[in-house]
Amino acid sequence: MSSAESPSKRTKANIPAKLTYFHGWGLAEQVRWVMAAGGVPFENVCLSTHKEFTDLRDEGKLLFGQLPLLEIDGLQLVQSQAMVRYVAAKAGLAGESPTEVAFVDMVAEGVRDARGKVVGYPFAQDLDAHLASLPAVIEKYFPRFESILAASKTGKVLASGDLTYADILMAECASGYETMSPGCVDAFPLLSKLTKEVFALPSVAAYLASPNRFPFPQGADGATYKDNVNAVLGR
Repeated sequence: MSSAESPSKRTKANIPAKLTYFHGWGLAEQVRWVMAAGGVPFENVCLSTHKEFTDLRDEGKLLFGQLPLLEIDGLQLVQSQAMVRYVAAKAGLAGESPTEVAFVDMVAEGVRDARGKVVGYPFAQDLDAHLASLPAVIEKYFPRFESILAASKTGKVLASGDLTYADILMAECASGYETMSPGCVDAFPLLSKLTKEVFALPSVAAYLASPNRFPFPQGADGATYKDNVNAVLGR
């Protein structure tokens, strides 16, 4: 730390980020994983009532009137992908050159698209139909993830072998699918290996064992999460 850095900057740097969302996974879970992997301390602020949500909106903290909200470094960030990119850049997980950054962003966007079935799981009207739709999504995205990891020759997204937020999000996505469809990752050895490596990162393992971690939204946990979302949004 530079001696020229002001006390106010040092204090701000030591303040944990605040991630405001519902009591569960959803769009905030990717942000949690990237903060965990990057060693960025944070606290979950989980809303329970519609008034809490409208108060945030009326205070002007939600640029587009939506959650999640990440308060970090004096900023009020919305849109989950903007959050993960900011945290990744802050933690050195975004790539080094503009070319690397662009490629990592492309992969992360692909992961976001693939992850839709994880986000939608607790809201599925017909759970059997939702589960039956998983193989088509897996067949579309997982071979591409596997090819990306193979092409780099490092088992990670980048040929440098440097860990990026795209690796973290790929592992998080794979774990969600593995929960919904056990064994589905087994046919993709590089993706499976990467997922295990990410889970073994001390900071990620600590997050997964911490109170900040919510259970996968299935069964009673899923019903509770869905009720919470509906209550906060005033549905």
